Amino acid sequence: MITAKDLEYHTPPDAGHTWAETYFFPIALPEEHLLVTVYVVVRPGIGVMVNDVTVYGALSDTRSDLLYFDVQPHLPAPKLWADIESPTGLKIKAVKPPRDYRIDYVGYNDTEIHVDWIGMMDPFDIHNPAHSPKAAKTKEQQHAGSGLGAAWGGHFDMTGRVTGTVKIRGREFKVDCVERMDHSWGHRNPVTMNAQNSISAAFDHDLAFHIITLLDMDAPNGSDHKLAHGYVLDKGEVFGVTDLELTNTRLGVAVVGMDMKVTDVRGKVFHMHAVADVGAPWNAYAATVTWTAQMKWLLDGRQGYGCVMETMGIPGMSVRRGRWFTDKQPSIAAG
Repeated sequence: MITAKDLEYHTPPDAGHTWAETYFFPIALPEEHLLVTVYVVVRPGIGVMVNDVTVYGALSDTRSDLLYFDVQPHLPAPKLWADIESPTGLKIKAVKPPRDYRIDYVGYNDTEIHVDWIGMMDPFDIHNPAHSPKAAKTKEQQHAGSGLGAAWGGHFDMTGRVTGTVKIRGREFKVDCVERMDHSWGHRNPVTMNAQNSISAAFDHDLAFHIITLLDMDAPNGSDHKLAHGYVLDKGEVFGVTDLELTNTRLGVAVVGMDMKVTDVRGKVFHMHAVADVGAPWNAYAATVTWTAQMKWLLDGRQGYGCVMETMGIPGMSVRRGRWFTDKQPSIAAG
């Protein structure tokens, strides 16, 4: 069970340089075709932090098209996880841990974030069998099925309502959205992290989904994603996900369309479709690439939105796609 104590560091004696604690907060403005993301990684064993504030305003295969980009590594780690105040101008405070947060940020180029993040549910603990039907018993099994290995030795997701304002290049926008945040802790070596997807979809304030998958990079489309964990938030109640069917439409490697069928513990089936609205590749770590997009979702005539992030390790991609100087280029070889 996730409690207020999980908003404190979980640092073990063997933390070293690989132990990491992370936050991810997406802020959706679907009507404006904007997605704002806030990411924090702290490695308390060596006392350093990374802050990442990014604004997506178009659909692109390059980060140079981002509206805003402020990623700063090697910052001093905050004394308290529940009260982060960074030299970059980012502040994240757990107002009522573990559910309610305040995020403030004053960056460069007249860009700011001032939002309240209020949990609409209790945190969903992927390792708690009362929450996730896929929860495992042993640490080894938990790491194998977490979605991101030992990096998610501890992990919760939570859908919440986000209200406030963001200012982007001097233009201010009102925020009132439903999205999903997460907090993770564990040993995190980006070179060995497995491929996976993190999928969110929200349909107003009474229906939302979050799905975590394990991605087999060698399997055919339709059988490459295996359910790791997930939930349906339906009229204030949370139901674990028991089955997933997922196919993707890709442009190159990036996911630009999705067909997803979700079954929860009630036996209720939801069949939904998505197309990418705005997004770009995200390098949370130098050794990974995450194809991040704010999707437009459609479910039984209802329109929704949500952040989708498919992560692949560059070492794994290079094993499959790496070319010698004399190799044919795939685009030319394909005609």
